[in-house]
Amino acid sequence: MATQTLVEAKKLINNEIVEGIVEDIITINPIFNLLPFTSFTGQAIVVNRENALGDSQKLAVGGTITAKAADTRTQYTFTPTTIIGDAEVNKLVLATSQSDGVDEMAIAIRSKAKSISRSFQQGMATDDGSGANMNSLDSLVDASQYTAASAGQALSFALLDQLLQLVTAKNGAVDFLMMPARTVNSYRALVRALGGTTEDTLVTLGDGTEMRLPVYNGVPIFRNDYMSIVETANGAAVTGGALSSVYAGCFDDGSRKVGIAGIYPAGTSAGIMVEPIGAKELKDEDITRIKWYTNFVIFNRRGVARLPSINN
Repeated sequence: MATQTLVEAKKLINNEIVEGIVEDIITINPIFNLLPFTSFTGQAIVVNRENALGDSQKLAVGGTITAKAADTRTQYTFTPTTIIGDAEVNKLVLATSQSDGVDEMAIAIRSKAKSISRSFQQGMATDDGSGANMNSLDSLVDASQYTAASAGQALSFALLDQLLQLVTAKNGAVDFLMMPARTVNSYRALVRALGGTTEDTLVTLGDGTEMRLPVYNGVPIFRNDYMSIVETANGAAVTGGALSSVYAGCFDDGSRKVGIAGIYPAGTSAGIMVEPIGAKELKDEDITRIKWYTNFVIFNRRGVARLPSINN
């Protein structure tokens, strides 16, 4: 008699299915967990920045006061955008899945929420601020906050020093350095070339987890995989080249005057919202809408600086 085959045995055996979904669509960006969010009323949040100070003079005894010019300021308006997606699940699929303890709608909602979060992080790094696109580091950093122009340059300690010196919104204090993974590797190589080891620090993220990050001049270095590594010279475009940038900056402290933050309309959630829509009109499907009214802002142009044209 022939022995039983695996093919036949399979008909009588149920394989064990691991509960839930293994997440392997992963992009590293820990700074997202530290980004502060601030609410606003009305249709937008408006910031008045100094443009020119009212003048002054040194006056001798009996001299005539000529310092009469008033100060001027420039107004910037930041508006939210919508990041949105619908989870649609067939009701028969819902019923049969629930009979075995699986909530297909919950799984679909979780996937959409992750997609929305990733869309925000990509937008914060490289969007152009036009139409429904988000504001980004690329679109908002002021031209006066770039280090010296270059067609292409290797990362160096001198360039990092120049970058940090441009961030003055908190009297010279800098909260973060941010760069793509390949530039973090270049920084570590610079340190090893000196015969030392990379200084690091333990940072507690917004979700309570801890991460050990490299440090330069006391400033933690955040890896951000959403940043472009195909920029053109001097950050002129985020595609079409082979270069990258390094950013230094401050988190806003709630005053709306010093650094970077996310914004959202008062009365809505600071995070992602889930809205049950109900049955689809022409199909036997349930719809749940997942959305986020938000945007990225830099309140103070001296709160962020950019080192472009890094080629290693």
